[in-house]
Amino acid sequence: MKVFYLAIQAASKKWTVSIQNWKTAMNHFMIEFEEQLAPSV
Repeated sequence: MKVFYLAIQAASKKWTVSIQNWKTAMNHFMIEFEEQLAPSV
């Protein structure tokens, strides 16, 4: 899942059209996959 998230982050930098409700979707991803997306310490 982390690879999926990072791929979307990298691809989204190239997109010219903003995605509707992207912030809401990212918030859901962060809640749902908190452990997988947390930075390693």
